[in-house]
Amino acid sequence: MDDLIAATLHDAKNSLNTLLAWLDRAERGNDAAPLQQARQQVAVINGQLVELLALYRDGKGSLRLHIADQDLRDYFDDLKCEWPVVPDQPVIRWPEDFPVPAWAFDGYQVKLVLFDALRNALRHAHGQVDIRLTFDAAEKCLCLTVADDGPGFPEKELAAEQGKAMDASGSGLGLMFARLIAEHHRTPDGRQGRLEMKNAPTGGALFSLRLP
Repeated sequence: MDDLIAATLHDAKNSLNTLLAWLDRAERGNDAAPLQQARQQVAVINGQLVELLALYRDGKGSLRLHIADQDLRDYFDDLKCEWPVVPDQPVIRWPEDFPVPAWAFDGYQVKLVLFDALRNALRHAHGQVDIRLTFDAAEKCLCLTVADDGPGFPEKELAAEQGKAMDASGSGLGLMFARLIAEHHRTPDGRQGRLEMKNAPTGGALFSLRLP
C-alpha cells in the first residue's frame, strides 16, 4: 500500500507539471488575473505533493538531494521571475546584496522551502516582506531569511518548536518539509543545516534557512 501511495503521488505530481506547462502557454496569450491565480494554485498543490513525497522517501531511507553550486544572483533572479505577480499583495523586496557569489545546495528543494515561507509571510504581513541573505562566518553557513512586518509567530509555537506556521491548511506539511530539507544539507565534517524561527525585536516574523 505504501508503494501504491508513493506511485500515485508521483503520477499526480507529473500530471500537475503538465497542467502547469499548458497554463504557461495560455498565459502568454492571455494575462487575465483568474488564469494567473489558477496557475498559482496548481503550483501550490504540486509543491505539496513534492513535499509529501519527500517525507515519504525520507521515511523509507531513499531521499536524496541534488546538491550543486548555485550562482546566488542568478538563482534569486530566477525565483523573482517565477513568483507570480498578484494584485494588492504586500511588497516583496528580493535580495540585492550577496555576501558570497555562490553556494552549494539543492536549488529545487530550497525553492519550495522559500516559496512556502514567502506565501506564509505574505498572508501575515501588513505591507512588506524582505528576503535577505547573510553569511555566518562562525558557523560557515549561508542564511536565507524571510522577514515580514506582521504580528510575528505565536509564542506557543516558538516554544514548542513545532506547529503550523507555514501551512495554510493547518497540516504543518510545509514546516515538516522545511526542517527535513535543512537537515539533509550536511557537510563531510558533520555540519548540518537547520531552521530558525523567531520574532524580530521590532515586530514581525523571521524564518531562516541556514545551509552549511
